Amino acid sequence: MGIPSKWGILFIAILLLALLALMACGDDEETTETPGTTEPTMTAEPTEPPVEDVPIKIGLLTDKTGPASQALIPVDTALRDVVKYFEEKNLIPGVDIKIIDYDTQYDPANIKPGYEKLKSDGADVFVSGVPAAGGNLKPFLDDDKMVFFSLTADETMYNPPGYVFGVTIPTDSYIYTMMSWIAENDWDYETNGPAKIGGAAWNLPYGEEQQLAAKEYSNAHPDQFKWVAGHLTEFTPTWAPVVESLKDCDYIIPPATGVALPQFIREYSDAGYEAKYIGTDAQMAYFGLMTDGVGWDAIDGMIMGLPYKWWSEEGEVLALAKYALENYHGEGKSQELKWSGGSYRGGFTQWYGVLTIIKEAVAQSGPEGFDSQALYATTTSFSHDFDGNVWDYSSTDRTTWQSLGVFEVCAEEMDLVRMSDVWVTVLMTP
Repeated sequence: MGIPSKWGILFIAILLLALLALMACGDDEETTETPGTTEPTMTAEPTEPPVEDVPIKIGLLTDKTGPASQALIPVDTALRDVVKYFEEKNLIPGVDIKIIDYDTQYDPANIKPGYEKLKSDGADVFVSGVPAAGGNLKPFLDDDKMVFFSLTADETMYNPPGYVFGVTIPTDSYIYTMMSWIAENDWDYETNGPAKIGGAAWNLPYGEEQQLAAKEYSNAHPDQFKWVAGHLTEFTPTWAPVVESLKDCDYIIPPATGVALPQFIREYSDAGYEAKYIGTDAQMAYFGLMTDGVGWDAIDGMIMGLPYKWWSEEGEVLALAKYALENYHGEGKSQELKWSGGSYRGGFTQWYGVLTIIKEAVAQSGPEGFDSQALYATTTSFSHDFDGNVWDYSSTDRTTWQSLGVFEVCAEEMDLVRMSDVWVTVLMTP
C-alpha cells in the first residue's frame, strides 16, 4: 500500500470534523430513543420530598402487673389490634397512630404520675380500662383540655361534663336495666313475690357501685326485689361468712375483679346454694377464669348484660374482631383471647369506636390540624351504630350505649346464648 497523498489526508480530516459536529448536535436534544423501546429517557426534574404521615399518640394507662392485669392485658391487645387494622387498611390517611403505655399496677397512687409521664411523652389522647383513672384525672384533664376515653363510667367522670368520656354506660345503668329485664322476663314476682338479691365483692369502686345500684333499684321497686345484703371485703381469700349471709338469695351479683369471682362462686356452689348470678361486662372480662375455675355447671343460667354481640353472632365490628384474631395471632393466642371473655371481645368494639371518632376528627380537621380540641369537638357530636347498638355523645352526655343485649350462660352448649332477640333500652334511673 502506498503512502496517502496530502489531499487524501485532508479529506479524512474533513470527514472526522463532520462526524464530531453531528455528535455535538445530538447532545443538545432533550430526549433520546433507546433502540427497541418506545419510552423516552427524560432528563431528571426536581421532585417534592414525600409528605410524612402525622403521628397521633394514644396514651394508655393500664394494669400489666396488678390484680386487674388478667382482664386488662387482653383489653390492651384489642386496642393494638384495632390500631393495626386501621393502619393496615389506611383508614385514616395521612396519620400514623402510635400507642404509648404506662403500668399503673392498679394502684390509684400511680394514676397521676402515669398521666404526667404519658403527657410528657407527647400523648395526644388518653385511654384507660383502670376504673379509678377517669375520676382521679378529671380535674387535670379538664384544665389541660385533653380528651380521655375510659372503659368504665361513673358520675365522678362525667359530672359536670368535661373532657372524660366513658366508652360504656354507667355501672348503675347496667344493674337497673338488667334488674328491670329480670323482673319482667326471668322472675314471676306477681306470683312468687319479690326476688331476694344480694352482692359480694372486694372493696373496690366497681363492686361497690354495682351493689349500691341493686339496692337502689330494690328500694324503688319493692314489689319486684328485696335487697338482702351487700358485702365488700378486704381482698379476703375465703368467703364463708358472706356465702352464709347470701344463702337464701334468688339472685347474686358476684365479685367483678380477678380471682375473687371464681373463688366466691366455688364456695357458694360447694355449699349447695342455688342463686342465679348476674354479671355485666366487668364480670364478663373474667369469663375464662370462671369457666376454668369453677366449670360450666356452676355458672349455668348466669345472666349477662353486654353492649356488644357475642362470638356466635354476626355483625360488622364482630367480623373485624374475628379477622384480627385470624390474621394477627396464632391459633393458641387466638383461643386465649377468646377465653378472656369480654376483655378482648368487648374491648375490640370499644376501641373500634374510639378510633372511629379519631378518624372523623381527622377527616374534619385534616392531619395537620388534629389536636385535642378538634377531637373534643367531634366527640361531643358523635353518633354511630355498631352492630345494631347505638353509641352517641352530646354536649352534656359523656356515656355511650343506648341498649344492652341480655345473654345466659348455657352449660350444655358451653357458650353464651342471647335471651332477648332485641336490644334492651338502657335505664339511666331506677
